[in-house]
Amino acid sequence: RSIKGVMGNEDMNIIEEFNKVRDIPYRIPLAPEEPDDCCSGKSDRLFKVFQDAGYGVRHRVCTFRWSDMKLPAEVQNVPHEDECTHSYLEVKMENGCVIVDATWDKGLKSVFDVNEWDGKSDTKIAVPVKKCFTPEKSSEYMKESLSLESILEDLKKNGQLYKAFNRWLEEVRKKSVRASQ
Repeated sequence: RSIKGVMGNEDMNIIEEFNKVRDIPYRIPLAPEEPDDCCSGKSDRLFKVFQDAGYGVRHRVCTFRWSDMKLPAEVQNVPHEDECTHSYLEVKMENGCVIVDATWDKGLKSVFDVNEWDGKSDTKIAVPVKKCFTPEKSSEYMKESLSLESILEDLKKNGQLYKAFNRWLEEVRKKSVRASQ
């Protein structure tokens, strides 16, 4: 599905752009200065792509529980807050708004549902959703969660979990590469 980019007027394949962002290896930043390659960082990148291409787009936030994810004991047993938030996008298409979630990269397909996107239908939300915020509350949350104070507080409570989770994801990717060779 090729479209004319509004900003630069260049042809842009929105599905290819989705795939590029999706396949950035998912990793939760462990310090404020690290790149954000988790759901919020990926949805921010994709938000800009859709916006530049002239689509109506908005952030959506939901809650989930780490205990509802299929995580190994060495990750699950690290002390952390069980409830967490997840961000994804809603994009206005001809047939209404669709959910677009580029969270999990292809290297994680052995442990998570990695979304393929056809450029017009909903993708799955990457986590088991408990509660969805309204679009307004989602937008507020995205702004608040980016504050240095908010990031440091979260890392204080959950940084060890994030470190263990990132380490596990790296191992999953290595096994995936070995299996495909």
